[in-house]
Amino acid sequence: MHRERLATETIFDSPNHLPLYAFTALLTLLVGADLGPLLTGWLNQNGWELPVWDRSILGYRFALWAAILGGARVLYGSIDSLLDGRFGADLALAIACIAAILVGEPLVAAEVVLIGLIGECLEAVVFERTQRSVGRLVELFPKRCWRLRDGTEERVFVDELQVGDTVVVKPGGKVPVDGIIRQGTSSVDVKALTGESVPVDKRPGDAVLAGSINQLGALTIEATHLAKDTVAGRVIELTGRALQEKATLERIADRYARLFLPIVLALAAATFLVSLLAYMGPFRPETERLRLGSAIRVSIYPVLSVLVVACPCALVLATPAAVIATLGRLAGTGVLVRRVAAFERIAQVNVVAFDKTGTLTEGKLEVVDRYPLQGTSPDELLTLAATAEQGSEHPIARAILSAAKSAQLSLRPIKRLEAYPGGGILAIGQTGTILVGSRRWLQERGVPIPESFSRILQQMDESGQTAVLIAGEKVLLGALGLSDRLRPEAAGVVADLQQLGVREIAMLSGDRQAVADAIVRQLPPGVRVHAELWPQQKVEQIDRLAAETEPNQPPRTVMMIGDGINDAPALAKASIGIAVGGTDLVVESGDLLMMSEPLRPLPFLIRLSRQMLRIMRQNILIFGFGVNFVGIALIAWIWPMLAWSPEWFERGPLMAAIYHQLGSLLVLLNSMRLLMFERRMLPEAIPATRIRQTIERWSSQGTNFGDWLHDRLHDWPRSLAMLGSIGLGVWLVSGIVIIQPGEAGIVKRFGEVVTVLPPGLSMRYPWPIEQLDRIAIDRIQIVEIGFRSPEMLGRSATTMFDRSSAAGAELTWASVHQAGTQRIPEESVLITGDGGLVELLATVRFTIHDPLQFRQASTDPEGMIRAQTESILRESIASRAFLEILTVERSAIQDEVTKKLQRVCDRIVEGGLGIQLDGVTLHDLHPPQEVVPAYHEVARAIQSRDRSLNDAKAESIRTRGKALESSMSLTRAAEATSFERVTDATAVRDAFLAWKQSRTTIPRAEDIAGLLQAMSGPDAGIAPGIRWMGWQIHREQQRQIRGQLTLFRLGSEALVRVLQRRDKLLIDAMQIPGKRTLWILDPASPNLGGIPAPLPGPPAIPAMVIPSDSTTIRPNP
Repeated sequence: MHRERLATETIFDSPNHLPLYAFTALLTLLVGADLGPLLTGWLNQNGWELPVWDRSILGYRFALWAAILGGARVLYGSIDSLLDGRFGADLALAIACIAAILVGEPLVAAEVVLIGLIGECLEAVVFERTQRSVGRLVELFPKRCWRLRDGTEERVFVDELQVGDTVVVKPGGKVPVDGIIRQGTSSVDVKALTGESVPVDKRPGDAVLAGSINQLGALTIEATHLAKDTVAGRVIELTGRALQEKATLERIADRYARLFLPIVLALAAATFLVSLLAYMGPFRPETERLRLGSAIRVSIYPVLSVLVVACPCALVLATPAAVIATLGRLAGTGVLVRRVAAFERIAQVNVVAFDKTGTLTEGKLEVVDRYPLQGTSPDELLTLAATAEQGSEHPIARAILSAAKSAQLSLRPIKRLEAYPGGGILAIGQTGTILVGSRRWLQERGVPIPESFSRILQQMDESGQTAVLIAGEKVLLGALGLSDRLRPEAAGVVADLQQLGVREIAMLSGDRQAVADAIVRQLPPGVRVHAELWPQQKVEQIDRLAAETEPNQPPRTVMMIGDGINDAPALAKASIGIAVGGTDLVVESGDLLMMSEPLRPLPFLIRLSRQMLRIMRQNILIFGFGVNFVGIALIAWIWPMLAWSPEWFERGPLMAAIYHQLGSLLVLLNSMRLLMFERRMLPEAIPATRIRQTIERWSSQGTNFGDWLHDRLHDWPRSLAMLGSIGLGVWLVSGIVIIQPGEAGIVKRFGEVVTVLPPGLSMRYPWPIEQLDRIAIDRIQIVEIGFRSPEMLGRSATTMFDRSSAAGAELTWASVHQAGTQRIPEESVLITGDGGLVELLATVRFTIHDPLQFRQASTDPEGMIRAQTESILRESIASRAFLEILTVERSAIQDEVTKKLQRVCDRIVEGGLGIQLDGVTLHDLHPPQEVVPAYHEVARAIQSRDRSLNDAKAESIRTRGKALESSMSLTRAAEATSFERVTDATAVRDAFLAWKQSRTTIPRAEDIAGLLQAMSGPDAGIAPGIRWMGWQIHREQQRQIRGQLTLFRLGSEALVRVLQRRDKLLIDAMQIPGKRTLWILDPASPNLGGIPAPLPGPPAIPAMVIPSDSTTIRPNP
């Protein structure tokens, strides 16, 4: 059931997997049609409205048809494999399918086959990706070129060229043939073929190779080899041949199935014999023994359970699930896997071979050394070279200009510039002539090269540098050394590979030996160098690396990393080929493609591949074998013994089908662990890079519409099938219906109403089988009477009010109408009961509670509601007087019309209109326009009267409020003053009483202590009476002392208060005789004789005099 590549196929063949995909889709639809009624029935029980159909066609279930069709394909493939002497997982699928059909479980059989087909489709998708990647190698050749015939250039296909034809290759174009240059000189980029980092100078007589890119001038080339006979053609042939020599990866599932299937068949046979013996054998009572036919029928259920449980779904998914999870882990890392089988082999890599240019190095030249002569400074030398190279797009010129820009050098103006493709540049400026070019070109121009400088040039060549000489008029001024730079991560990656067990690391380069040696010296020791190799020699070197063996070591697995077409044969020949880059489509011939960082992910890839193999083995051994064997024991052996009824006994195969999905689920879950493998260790690639590259590829392919159309017509079956599939998918998806909240969907099938869809997601037949009419059920809908709003009509020329031309239009009767509202006079003008006319604008609000009845009752339900409302309004207006309608009857009219209209809508047709009225609103009710101005004058007078009354009432309220506020304020102030004075008096009283008590009363504790002391004195001869009298005298003395202390304290506090903020004079001299008196005078009083005026200061309190005998101020000691 899984694809195996035949020996007659080539790597560039593109097998058609469309029948496989179509067959898988057919079985998916059949299985879905069988399961659909069960699923839709369950959803309908939970509020959904989905169609339910019969599960059979022509009397047989859809699942049985799927099982027969899929089983026939699987059985045919397994029989064909058995005739070839091999069997694998397909045989297990065939046995499981037949067993499920025999036991009467066609759904189980169809499910088993469908899972196997899905696994095969996954492998086909991976194989197609590989084929497309390798097939794009042919894009090395341009599809068209310019052929020169009789002096005229003509545009032809490359396939039309013949040996001896002359072609013209313009700057930037690809060389279509191998040939000899007959006219023109240029630099040719041959990096894709030889790996040289510097374009090669070409002149008449030199050979050029197909696939090279012309850099500068136009070249006229005589073709010597075409198509597959060119070097590039041989590269493509070697690539395909090497890929065919690779052994196709034998699926792990098939490899283990060789052991798995015999064991399962043996267990099934043993289960059958044991069951047969148990039901017929001598160990069972004779009355309970079954006959042979009955015993066989009963025994077949455990056997079929064994086969169904052992269905190798887990084995089928073991490899694809791990591979897909690995590809998912690699998504966004800049690593594209072109051949999944090769990614498995990365785990066994023990030899790694690197290309140099563009792989280990960045593939970009830079100025690394300056060698000035004739007294020229290094900056002056670089300035002269950059001045001559300005305006050139040659890689050497770009490197020199970049170095000058980094050094912030100013370029000089030039008067004339002459380019000599393949030689150099001659620039004439204000300071004279400047020559920049190769050594040979300068010597041809007559510039002598000193012998001493020749040794410097030789040293530059040995160090891997490209020498660019700069000269003036017949004088050599110096040289610049240019070199390709090693990638910053290269040394670290090589060291990591060595730590991962890679035994040998080699560098294969088409560049010169000196250049290659200079690069290797920057890497960790142990890297072998192989330089000056052509593509065929790189293939031979890969063979030698793989053939070298060491004792007690596993066979060598070689991984090649390269970036050009010259590496394609080696990439294909190696066990694993990793292409670096992404701009050149040819590098996609590798097994893996590095899109962002070419070297950094390599150690991670080895670790990920090893983890993937571990996951695969776990999937197969644990979940493929272990879970299945446990399931056999549970379902086939234990279940029959525990089944409590014949019905449950016969459901064993169904339980087996359910259980066997456990292994597949565990395989998927275990494989998903690869998605998180070292998630934080590898930096993510920039998605914008891949998007930009895709856009560039599409733009380059789409520049020539004829070529694009030719490609599409060449593959018209696939294009037509793709368009048909897209159209069918869009048509099927159109059957998905989403009913919004507050809506109902009326479904009509060929014009007949079949159902009403509630809000939610529904699946219906697409148009034109079914049509959907959406009806708003919860939203209030409006029918307008007497007018039409802009939302109903759009803007109309005939409007109720024209604000630009009608003066006084703002004085409408009752409301300001929306601009653009159109009046309908035949609806709005009504006759009153007293013979007057009135204009009325109204709306009817309703909701739909029965959408089906609403749609079936009338083709125009809104028109019917409008007509009935107008009739009821005319009847109601005709029964009332004009003034009553305009004044007090408005609300009554609304309620009356609403009730009558609801009754009419419920009886107008059988079942009613299916609506519920929310109400009728009279928006505008006024006399005809001719008498409206008089009514406006009356209304204005009434409004003026009411305004005067309202103003008087407002003024009265304001006056009363102010008076009340003033009285309340006075009352609150009086209450506050009274409370303050009472509080102050209480405080003064309390203070006075406290001072009085302090002067006249001795504390009780102190009094008792004095008494005890007097009564228990040391002199025992004193009588108690005398002691009592002594205590009384002492007590009275203490009271007087407390009084004096209190008076002293009060006097001191008064003195402190008086002396605050006053000027004071302190005399610190005890010996000065005389009477001292403290005068405290008011500073504002006139000066007394002999008493100095107080110093200026803050105002003092009124003066008072304290006699000196009552208050004494002593100096400080």
